[in-house]
Amino acid sequence: MPGLLFVYSDPGSAVSHEEFNDWYDNEHVPLRIPIPGFHSWSRWTAADDKRPTYAAFYDLTSPSVVSESPYADLAHTRSEREKDIIARLGLLDRRTYQLREPVFPPKAGAAYDPAKPGQYVSVVEIDVKPELEDDLNKWYEEEHIPLLAKVPGWVRSRRFVLVEAGASGSEATDAKPPKYLAIHEYADLEAFETPEFKECVETPWTKKTLENAVVFHRRLFKLMRTWERK
Repeated sequence: MPGLLFVYSDPGSAVSHEEFNDWYDNEHVPLRIPIPGFHSWSRWTAADDKRPTYAAFYDLTSPSVVSESPYADLAHTRSEREKDIIARLGLLDRRTYQLREPVFPPKAGAAYDPAKPGQYVSVVEIDVKPELEDDLNKWYEEEHIPLLAKVPGWVRSRRFVLVEAGASGSEATDAKPPKYLAIHEYADLEAFETPEFKECVETPWTKKTLENAVVFHRRLFKLMRTWERK
C-alpha cells in the first residue's frame, strides 16, 4: 500500500528563514530525490498565519521505505551544515502514513500530475473514539469527499492513516499526532467561498462528526515548489 512521508518544520528563533530554506531546497530535499520508493517531493508554506510555518510531502511506494536503506542511511551521513542546522531548529516533525482506500480520483483523472499539485492544500488531522471510527470513515467516503469533489477549484483529496511519528527541535513535544490525516488540494482560495464548499461543511453529518472529534486540527498551506527526478 502506498505511503506518505509528511514533515512539519519551523526554523524557530535560532535559524533564519533564508538559511533554513536554502538548506531545505538545495541540500535536504535533493538528497531524497534519487531514493527508490520516493515518487514526489513538494514543499509548502503556511497560508493561515499559524505555525509550524512549513510542510513537506513525499509520496512513497510504501511506509516501510523510510525504515530501509538508502533512506535510513541519510541520518548517518549528514553534512556538517545539516547537523548544525538540525541541532538549532525549532521543529522537525516527521510522520509516516499509509494511504487509505478507497482512493478518490483527482478532478483531472489520469491527467493529474503529482509534480503539479493544487496551489493550496487543506490539511486535516482528526481523532475520534474507536467506536466512532466506522462512522468517521463512512462520512468521508459517502458524503464529505464526494461533496468536496463538486467544489469549483477542488483538485484532489486523499486520506491517510498514521504509521509512526517522531519530532525533534526546541519546540517539539511528545504529543502523538491524530490517527487520521486528510489532504485536500485546491487550485485557489476562492474555492472556500463557493456555495458548494459552504454546503459541504454545514451538513448535519459534518457537524456531528466535528462535535464527536477528540482532536481536530486544520491547516492551510500554499505551494512553494516541487521537484522531479531527472
